[in-house]
Parts: sequence; C-alpha cells; structure tokens
Amino acid sequence: MPISKAIIKKIKSLHQAKFRRVENAFFVEGKKSVEEALQSGWKVLYAFTTESNLSSDNMELITELEMAQISSLSTPSNFLAVMEIPQMSLEENSNKVLYLDGVRDPGNLGTILRTADWLGWKNVVLSNDCVELWNPKVIQSTMGSIFKVNVISDEAGTWLTEAQSKGSKIYGADLNGTSIKQELPQFPLVMILGSESHGIREAAKEFVQQYITIPSSGNAESLNVAIAGSIIMYQWS
Repeated sequence: MPISKAIIKKIKSLHQAKFRRVENAFFVEGKKSVEEALQSGWKVLYAFTTESNLSSDNMELITELEMAQISSLSTPSNFLAVMEIPQMSLEENSNKVLYLDGVRDPGNLGTILRTADWLGWKNVVLSNDCVELWNPKVIQSTMGSIFKVNVISDEAGTWLTEAQSKGSKIYGADLNGTSIKQELPQFPLVMILGSESHGIREAAKEFVQQYITIPSSGNAESLNVAIAGSIIMYQWS
C-alpha cells in the first residue's frame, strides 16, 4: 500500500528542528539503527523498508522513490523509522556522568554518545546550547546507541550546581591539566568536555575542582572533542 502524501509531508517536516519539537518526534535511518529502534521499547510511530523480504507487522513496505522522498540522506537507506521523543532521565546513583559544554557539531555529539555506550558511560548531560540531540546527523552518528544511553539537557543551567551539592567530584578536560595517566578518578564524578573552539566556558569552569589532560607525544595543537572524550572515558572506565 503506497505511503500517503500526508505521512510523507509529516516525515519530511521532521528534517527541521522546529517540527521535531511540534510533533515530539524524530527519525532514524539505516538497518542497524532501525533494528535498535524497534527493539528499544521506545514508541514507534512509523517504520518503513524497501526490502520486500523484510517487511512485516513491524515495518511497512514502500518503494525506493517513496523512501527517497522521506529520507534525509543523499543515498537513502532501505530502512527508516519515526519515533516519539521520550522523556529521559539519568540513572539513579550513577558513579560517572559526562557533561558536554557547548558541543555544537552533530557528528562529534553522535560519536561521543556511541563511545559512551561502548564504554559504559550511560549518563550524559548536554548544556542548553549543545547541538539538538534529535538532529538527524546526531542520530545517524550514534549508530543506534541513542537508544542505549540516558541523555538529558541542562535547560535551566543548574545541573552542575546540583551535582556538586550531591558530592560529585567535577573534573574538566583542559590542555593544562594533570595527566590522566597520573590521576586516579574519585567517584562519583562528573567529567566536563568543552567544544574544540571555546573549551570549557567560564560558567562551567566555576564548578571544576580538578583539570585533567591527555598527555601529548607529538605536535598537534589539540584533539577533536570526540576523540578526547573517547580516550578519557576509556582511561576511567
């Protein structure tokens, strides 16, 4: 059965952040990501495939032309699902939380979340000016890990105050910090990562109790934030 023009229009609107907010929905593309979506327990609004042997009660069969109309990719995948945006919260009593301060690049955010999932850092807080979590490029970069980590936005800008009051030690990644090889983490902890262009900003710096760094053996000026975050999470996993 052909997909209706109304549904095509609705899904295409989700390419824009303002309509994702209005509809309280986002979409995922790619076989692995859609499989993770269907198994996540999150509410699935629509699920489509162009592969006739894989269509089922869970996925509706559509044509490649229809997929191209709703996809955000220049080369559309054979799988797309539309999900309701859930209410997420952090795990209670977690001993480590990653706090991202002003990370604006969607690929970096997606990669950080994917690595956090791999290394068991299941709680991530975004400052209120990070790139939108439901941005298609973020979702694509997580490769399904969006469904396996807990991510909240610090909309009020008060999360670090609360974490400090609860006794978490707050670390910050900085070129001039103590080598992460020499510093043993004190749990529970919060690790703050800033953007590549600005680093950790003044508002977040107020809460940092200790700076750590990844020692360099070469001449590069700095590390990509996703790479730096991955190394830190691995070292302190």
